[in-house]
Amino acid sequence: MPETTGDNTQSVTLSHYLAVLRRRKWIIAAAMIIVPLAAVLFSLRQERLYQASAEVLLSRQNLAANLTGVTDPNLGQQADRVAQTQADLARAPAIATRTLAAAGLSSRSADEFLSRSSVATKVNADLLVFKVTDPKPKLASRLTSIYARQYTVYRGQLDTSSVVRAERGVKQQMDALKASGQASGRLYANLADRYQQLREMEALQTSNAYVIRDAGKAVLVQPRTRRNGILAGVLGLVLGIGLAFLYEALDTRVRTAEEVGRELGGLPLIARLPAPPKEIERAGQLVMLAEPHGIGSEAYRMLRANLDFVSLERDTKTIMVTSALASEGKTTTASNLALALAHAGRKVILVDLDLRRPCIASLFGLRDTPGLTDVVLGAATLEQAITSIGVIDGAKNRAVEEKSSGARPVRQGSVTVLPSGSLPPSPGEFVGLQGVADLIAQLRDLAEVVIVDSSPLLGVGDAMVLSTRVDAMIIVARLDRLHQGTLHELARTLGQCPATKLGFVLAGAEEGKRYGYGHRYGYGHRYGYGRLPSGEAADVQSGEAADVQSREGQ
Repeated sequence: MPETTGDNTQSVTLSHYLAVLRRRKWIIAAAMIIVPLAAVLFSLRQERLYQASAEVLLSRQNLAANLTGVTDPNLGQQADRVAQTQADLARAPAIATRTLAAAGLSSRSADEFLSRSSVATKVNADLLVFKVTDPKPKLASRLTSIYARQYTVYRGQLDTSSVVRAERGVKQQMDALKASGQASGRLYANLADRYQQLREMEALQTSNAYVIRDAGKAVLVQPRTRRNGILAGVLGLVLGIGLAFLYEALDTRVRTAEEVGRELGGLPLIARLPAPPKEIERAGQLVMLAEPHGIGSEAYRMLRANLDFVSLERDTKTIMVTSALASEGKTTTASNLALALAHAGRKVILVDLDLRRPCIASLFGLRDTPGLTDVVLGAATLEQAITSIGVIDGAKNRAVEEKSSGARPVRQGSVTVLPSGSLPPSPGEFVGLQGVADLIAQLRDLAEVVIVDSSPLLGVGDAMVLSTRVDAMIIVARLDRLHQGTLHELARTLGQCPATKLGFVLAGAEEGKRYGYGHRYGYGHRYGYGRLPSGEAADVQSGEAADVQSREGQ
């Protein structure tokens, strides 16, 4: 992730780029598969074409001009310009027509031939390269050689056309003098000399272009499946990386716990809570009830231990558990935390003050019982509304053993649940009643810790009102639900809550990123809720009993 520097700017590190590539690896993999596959399929559907090439030398020596003493006008032109002019000349339709006629291909037009042929100049050389492409390799070679030869013929005819016309004119004058009987005169002799000179110029002018290499064996130029596949693979990699970073830029989800803590003003991370096992989640149970000594429960024991650290020297008996949005796991966290505290010998009261979506009663199997709203309205007494949940722990067996040896007995914890009760028509106004504040104060005197499950902070004001009634708050955050805008709004709302913010809990954390053992180390037996373990099962739980004794001795 970007690192925050002293001036609050963010510098992107190599680890950030690598993290992006790891998160978006499926986009990159898909691009690297789809693009080459499309290129290969496209190549396989292409027509097979073969190409041959021939070379023609361009001569700049003008023997006719040297013979007559006339300055050659081409000597002052740049060599590359002359060569490009000749390459363009070779693309004349007249040459294409001559080539097809010489090859005996009357079914093709000059335009079709020119579309499958090319003439290019060689760099730093007076050479023209003729290329012809055709589905038949032998025909491609034959057409290329004929094309080069027809160009030299056409070039020679162009270069000698003025001389031929002059020669024809002199010959006509000589024939006229001869017909009039003046063949022996001086004029006739001069014309004869002129005619001979033009014949010599015509002969010398034919040496301006030579075929120096006929077309050899034609090579396959289409399809080039292997080359296209390799190039498409490289293109797919570049495209995939680009799409990965584009998706990353457009994705506003929060990705790391460090980002949450930094945005919440340096709030500490006090636990990473993994998702419960599938069978427990499907049954709608709590992991501290279904598997109190399983690997999933260890995260809540770590939460309990870290909570003790962050609440040192603070009078935090009433703790509200909330979140930014619904379905982030606040109710599950509050319930499991209450059970974890009870396993350590604490007397805990769990209060359901989420009057919009109460869930604690169903988690503990409480039905048709009065609750908090009934107590506040005077419809029931507190004794009638609360239900004691006995937490059976190995510490109890340990206490029996140590009682006989004279050691200090271990206290047994308990969880008392106060469900929400009848839902009021206006939950936001109800939580602000003085009766709710008085009830929370009364519960504070009845237990060591009061865990309050409230509504989410954003969207409704219930949790903000309750923050004035409790000592501290714990925020539950789930990365797959949080977005940057939500996190900014959560930070702003927390700044207006007067209760102490103990830290935040990361719910639904990945297996490799949670607190606990690096391997799936756990106890060999599973103990259900409400059953006393026996035999060796009690010994493996002595760690919690020792934790309770240590805390009581302080």
